[in-house]
Amino acid sequence: MKSNQKIFPLFSVLCFSLLMGGLALQSARAQEVVAPSASPAEAIVPADASAVAASTTPDGAATGTKTDGAVLTKDAPELKILKSIETEIKKKKGNEIFERSSVPSLVFTPSQYALLREARIGFNTRIPTLQELAKAGDPNDPNYRPPVALRDVRLGGIAFNTPDDWTIWLNNNRVTPDALPAEAIDLRVYKDFIELKWFDSLTNQVFPIRLRMNQRFNLDTRVFLPGL
Repeated sequence: MKSNQKIFPLFSVLCFSLLMGGLALQSARAQEVVAPSASPAEAIVPADASAVAASTTPDGAATGTKTDGAVLTKDAPELKILKSIETEIKKKKGNEIFERSSVPSLVFTPSQYALLREARIGFNTRIPTLQELAKAGDPNDPNYRPPVALRDVRLGGIAFNTPDDWTIWLNNNRVTPDALPAEAIDLRVYKDFIELKWFDSLTNQVFPIRLRMNQRFNLDTRVFLPGL
């Protein structure tokens, strides 16, 4: 009876230890099951990603997806041409610096504004022909506008002998020291050019002009032009 009483506590301790060991083993297995696994992206990406990009079909043609755009466009001739053009432009124009214009605002005088308005309407650079004058319109029309004639000071030629003996052809008219036009003020003739002050009765202005042979000065645009 006493021996049985000694064996029973030992048996109870052994059973308890076995039970606790089984619980510990189950807990360890459960932790292995619920342990975080690799992400789907990491699971499906192979070790050598270039193998997918360089994969080919059985006939040797390269396959392409959205992730292998470099393979699709690597040998595209259009991109090569564009890149070469971009490189060439950068080499030639890369050092140029474009700055905003330093020209200030322009303010026109009334006479200059009138010239600009006249030019916008239509300024002829030549004398109107007879046909154009005939087709100019009816002068009785309220909207009639006569064709603009060129108002030039033209020098055709110079026959110079002395400062007091010369002949010039001004506006297709023969001019001598004894026969001066009314518009010519302070006319001086030299061997290769003339200097005069021309009075414009339309604008009531005096223009100092220096003309050479076969040269003309336009009174409206204030510019020198070659030829007659």
